[in-house]
Amino acid sequence: MTPAQKLDLMVCRKDAHAFIFGISGRSFLYTKDEHDAHEPVKPFPDLAYMRVLLDLYLVGGHYLHPDQAQYARDWGFGVDDLAMVAETGLLAVEKSRQVMVTWLTLAYCLWRAKFKQHQLIMVQSKREDDAKKLVCVKEDELDSARLTFMESHLPDHMKSMTTATKCNAFFASGSHVWGIPQGGSIIRSHTPSMLMSDEAGFQPEFGEAYSATLPAIRGGGQAIFVSSAEVGDFQEIVEARV
Repeated sequence: MTPAQKLDLMVCRKDAHAFIFGISGRSFLYTKDEHDAHEPVKPFPDLAYMRVLLDLYLVGGHYLHPDQAQYARDWGFGVDDLAMVAETGLLAVEKSRQVMVTWLTLAYCLWRAKFKQHQLIMVQSKREDDAKKLVCVKEDELDSARLTFMESHLPDHMKSMTTATKCNAFFASGSHVWGIPQGGSIIRSHTPSMLMSDEAGFQPEFGEAYSATLPAIRGGGQAIFVSSAEVGDFQEIVEARV
């Protein structure tokens, strides 16, 4: 590894913004766009709202102090708002389609798994088949799932995934990203460092998963619930009625 590569790695380890959005115009992380037949593999887009959302994730995970969340503060989030995110460790994100919020949340999961030791990061979707498409389909199809796609397209000196199996990705840091189906039973049987729930509003058992996650959050963990709009438990959390 060259001195420049070591420096890039050190910067990315400390700063999720650098890892996801690049440094000085140089990209490390790539996504895929199946709708673009000419250029499906693209650098992760550097968009203002994504920077703001990443600040919120970092504050909720206690990797960024509310006073230092400059993108979020410039967008209009007050220190008290950010302090609440840090205190609760909980964030519900209501999104539209095609705005890449799921990609961003998985990129944050990848950053934690690579650079923070012994994380258990659960990625939940309605069915196991949905979850595997977020984390890993199988070892010889890394491009088929979003998280393993991003890892496999990193520069060689930044790759650190050691094993990939259906719904699982393991890293040299000792961290494990685990794709799980809806419900609370798996969450309740473990102590996740973080839970990402994708399209939470469309999971009939989301309320059970939310309840099962609370003890881990209160113990210092983090939960990020992402979904398109849908009436139900997710909407109630977004509207702060629970």
